[in-house]
Amino acid sequence: MKKIFLLLAMLVSLQSCFSYKAMDNDPSKMEVGKTYKIERNHKYAKVVFHGIKDSTILVNEKFEEKQVPIKDITNIKKRNFSVIKTIVYPLSVIAVLSGMYIIVLSN
Repeated sequence: MKKIFLLLAMLVSLQSCFSYKAMDNDPSKMEVGKTYKIERNHKYAKVVFHGIKDSTILVNEKFEEKQVPIKDITNIKKRNFSVIKTIVYPLSVIAVLSGMYIIVLSN
């Protein structure tokens, strides 16, 4: 039972405080220094936007500077801070864990 509690506690501590919101596929609306998820070839990559150069965008992906052709981008999602994920998820998990702990002790 202790292992289950430890596993659930680890899951709570590893929750992300951010969510990604879809935006127009217009790189000119992207802000320098912000984090985005871009989809190309049916794969998402988390990147930090640095600028636009000709028909490519300059991004930093996994600590590497890359140029991504604009025509290859099929979807862009902007990272947003999520209050719900930050506050509500941990509180609800703590409440459930407390309830489970009380039930286990009462038996």
